Amino acid sequence: MSRQLNFAVRVLGFWVAVVSLFFLFQSVEYRGIVAQLAEWQYLEFKRYWPALTFVALTTLFSAPLIIAVWLLRVRQRRDEGLGPARVDDGRIIRSRLGRLQGFFMGMCAGSLLAVVIILILRLQLPSDQGTPRSIVLGSPDAIAPVEGRAVLTGTVDLSETAQYNEDLFLVKRTLYFAPIREATPGPDTAKNEPLRYFVEVRRNDVKGYDAIKFPDQKKLVRVWRFRVPEGAFTPYLQGVLRRRALPGEMMSLYRYAGYDVDSDTYVLFSSPEKLSWHYYVLAGEFGLSALISGIAAIIFGRRKRAVTRRLQEEAGFNTGAAPSPRKSVASTSA
Repeated sequence: MSRQLNFAVRVLGFWVAVVSLFFLFQSVEYRGIVAQLAEWQYLEFKRYWPALTFVALTTLFSAPLIIAVWLLRVRQRRDEGLGPARVDDGRIIRSRLGRLQGFFMGMCAGSLLAVVIILILRLQLPSDQGTPRSIVLGSPDAIAPVEGRAVLTGTVDLSETAQYNEDLFLVKRTLYFAPIREATPGPDTAKNEPLRYFVEVRRNDVKGYDAIKFPDQKKLVRVWRFRVPEGAFTPYLQGVLRRRALPGEMMSLYRYAGYDVDSDTYVLFSSPEKLSWHYYVLAGEFGLSALISGIAAIIFGRRKRAVTRRLQEEAGFNTGAAPSPRKSVASTSA
């Protein structure tokens, strides 16, 4: 039973780390269950709690394993009531320390796996090396451009600028995006064609992280909740082009506001650092989790070994204090 419980605890630690990675990516990409819960929070509370949502989903999807470990622990606790009390006390402490060590070992392994996956995804991002490509919106070059350095030619509608906040566990930042269209569109082109290209814009009157200000009415919260038309903005028309990099929150925003957004979007970022920022932050957060879990596993492992040595010493002392009757008779005869 003890081996089964120790194995289950290790699996639980690893599973928690993997599930955390899954929902963390949903949080970053604004997709799946996380996106649905976020939309509900925006409508009901005019804000979205990403950390609370992340922790709640991770706990919910880890609940079956948590219950299984708890049931195994209940069975073992029932069995621990048998046997000599002095021996059982030490054995119980040792088994508990072993389970804690196994849990944090699983957390450490899962966190390290998450770091590796995140860094591999980071390597797939486009770089800013080479000569920038000139892309004129409305031309054949804009149909399926290559990712990387680019210069866009078109009309940026700064009145449709939207604010995007990334509020992670350790750091946070604010980005602004605006759609860019064909400079000389044909009749009704700008009205009917879906938004496909977006550019990062710099806000001149506000620096750093800026909290989102929501409108009062619930309908407006859904329709145009991140709109900032009153700001002073400067668009970036040269930078790093990335396919399907528009955050899901931005896509939902423009669609709720009545715009048709193409599923195959392109976003021009001012620098490659703006693209790789959250990958490094996520890797750092999981790396910190691995470090803390590893230190905890080492601490509990050392305590477990200390308890094991004490039990061995007590067992040796008890054996030496009770000599066998045969040796006693031999000593008397001598």
